[in-house]
Amino acid sequence: MKRSGILLLVLAAVLSFSGCKEKQPPAPGGGEPIRLNAAADIENYKEILRKDPNNLQALIGIGNLYFDTNRDLLAIENYRKALAMDPTNTNIRTDMAICYRRSGNPAQAVEELKRAISTNPRHAQSRYNLGVILIQDMHDIEGGIKAWDALLENVPDYPYRDNLKAEIARMRSVQGSGKQVYK
Repeated sequence: MKRSGILLLVLAAVLSFSGCKEKQPPAPGGGEPIRLNAAADIENYKEILRKDPNNLQALIGIGNLYFDTNRDLLAIENYRKALAMDPTNTNIRTDMAICYRRSGNPAQAVEELKRAISTNPRHAQSRYNLGVILIQDMHDIEGGIKAWDALLENVPDYPYRDNLKAEIARMRSVQGSGKQVYK
């Protein structure tokens, strides 16, 4: 599973409001168990990076392990170094955005996701995450809906298409009624 797939974050939560019964990806924190040897793997990557600080795969690998273990500031540090070498890596930029969000900086997360989308307009996870962060963290319901509409427009084979369309419709109807969409 791609690391950026982890922020199907609220897909389960958001879609549960619409009564969706389909199997959804696991939500962060309650999904996949952290590998027991993560600490050893981190030390292995540190050793590789001591010998070769520009080893792109090691930077990504250690960043991913820090991501998986919720050590977001360390993940961001390594993802930044990786992006300096490979600025078009949309998956890494998306994962870094999630780290920014989790560390309390949703505005920076939005900026990173916009950069990812400008690099790859068909990157579904970046577009989905942008909608989630706009809605839940920035309280920009209309902006989030627009992000999700753009996802459906740019990624016609999006696997959760019907669920997302239903959630957009639900949010628009609640928004139009003057009720609060999310507390």
